[in-house]
Amino acid sequence: MGPEKNSSLFLLLFAVATLLGSARLGLGKTSAPGPGFLPFWGGTVLFLTSLIQFLSNLFSKTKKTELGSRRGLFTEPGWRKVLYVILALAVYAFFFESGGFLICTFFLMIFLLALTEARRWPIVLMGSLLITLLSYLLFEKLLMVGFPRGVLGF
Repeated sequence: MGPEKNSSLFLLLFAVATLLGSARLGLGKTSAPGPGFLPFWGGTVLFLTSLIQFLSNLFSKTKKTELGSRRGLFTEPGWRKVLYVILALAVYAFFFESGGFLICTFFLMIFLLALTEARRWPIVLMGSLLITLLSYLLFEKLLMVGFPRGVLGF
């Protein structure tokens, strides 16, 4: 078995353990969810996606060689982007309280969308603004999650 099949099989088993553990905690009802409600649905999604991935790899027509399918972490050109994203999230977390949700999220989205190099600047700016405002409306207004206001007061 290749690494793709192994990882999807591991996630399948982890999902089954999550489903069993959350069912033991109690699911409750949708109007009054129990402590196992969210882990149960997360495990369900993980189970279904892992099953799809496992079956896809199992019945795949293309065969990868063992050496061709394994690459080192730092051999591919995209590893720097991963480090940039980790650094950007650390900076975001550091300035979140003082800068506020709106400003920090807007600049984080600019950085992340520009990092993909797939978009022009007007699209990056509009996408960042749209993502920031929609997440603000969802979390702050609809779900009433309190975010820090920041130095500008919004």
